[in-house]
Amino acid sequence: MRAAIPMAMAVGMALAPPAWAGNTGPSDPPPIGATVDELVAIARRMNPDVKVAALEADSAAAKVEGAGSLPDPKIEWNVQQWPREEPGALPKSPFLGDNMYSVVQMFPFWGKRGLRRDIAAAGSRQAALMRREVENEIVARVEITYAQYHSAHLVGDLDRDLRDRMDTLAKLAAARYAQGLGRQDDATRAEVEKARLETEIARTDAARHQARVTINRLLDRDLEGPLVERPAPRPIPPAAALELASLTARAQAANPQILAQQAAIEGADNSVDLAERDWYPDFEVGVGPEMMGSRWVGYNAMVSATVPLQWGLHESEIGAAEATAAASRAKREAIAKDVTDGLSAAWIGLRSDREVETLLTESQLPQAKIGFESVANSYALGRANFVDVLTAEQQLWTTDIDLIKTRFDEQIRLAEIEKLVGGKL
Repeated sequence: MRAAIPMAMAVGMALAPPAWAGNTGPSDPPPIGATVDELVAIARRMNPDVKVAALEADSAAAKVEGAGSLPDPKIEWNVQQWPREEPGALPKSPFLGDNMYSVVQMFPFWGKRGLRRDIAAAGSRQAALMRREVENEIVARVEITYAQYHSAHLVGDLDRDLRDRMDTLAKLAAARYAQGLGRQDDATRAEVEKARLETEIARTDAARHQARVTINRLLDRDLEGPLVERPAPRPIPPAAALELASLTARAQAANPQILAQQAAIEGADNSVDLAERDWYPDFEVGVGPEMMGSRWVGYNAMVSATVPLQWGLHESEIGAAEATAAASRAKREAIAKDVTDGLSAAWIGLRSDREVETLLTESQLPQAKIGFESVANSYALGRANFVDVLTAEQQLWTTDIDLIKTRFDEQIRLAEIEKLVGGKL
């Protein structure tokens, strides 16, 4: 029994979690990602999808001013009384006849230019809002992957901690067997459990590496660029900031997809008005000098107008514009419903995760820790079987993993909610 006392002390020392720290080589670039906000700021500037969306928004904005402009004027040269020597002969120089020069400008019917400008402005707003939607999507992906990276670190630390404890218990089991106080298969079982934990460590390291690669890809960095080895998760906002009714109202008022579709509706309504105005004529006005040979003999002027007689053409354009406007409204209603449903699902999931986290941290996890420490010490004193130690260790490991996964799910739900409401909570 005396030999069991130092063995129990060794088990107690093994129960203290080890410190893990990553080192960065002197030639490596400095790691980034101490907080997720740092990564989000980089993603907003550097992500390729965000850059493309920004350029598309700039292109749509550049079209607004020109959309309401007049078309380029035309210069016309008209020859009348083109002289010739006799019937059947070739004509003389056209400049010997009556030459009329005109500058001709087309003027759309009143209101058409403003409608075209309004349509382009609605398209510009829609493109700008879709840029925000792309940013929101990228931000959510960065936040979720960052949470995955953090969770992989926590699971890796947990597995290494338990592996070291099992290593101590394996040595204790071997020593007890050598003293005739235990069974040979106890040490074997401990080694098997260590091997299982080594497998989990390798799997977790792979998940952590994949998360780092994904983050770097979203930031348009070198895929192996270093990240901070101890990332800090985002705090979950208090319950007062997570009231479903206020979140739903905010989403309906600020979600970029909904706002972009509202801009599409405005553009479609203006397109209907423009198609209806095509029943009214457009005008051309021209003015210029008139020359007879080399003599300036006066001025000429002209006015022409289109005659909207193509009933089928105009009716089809109006029908197409009205159908597009109706489809835009239906699409907005569908998007609004999807946003509301998605927000409700994320909110319910987050609330459930918070309740599970409370149960795990306040009840299940402390009991699992006490149970494992108690049975490990009892085994060191010869008062418990090694199977009981393994059972308690598995329970502790499972509870810790459940807590890490629950907190990871909370980060996912939070990212989903912020994406749907259009910004930070």
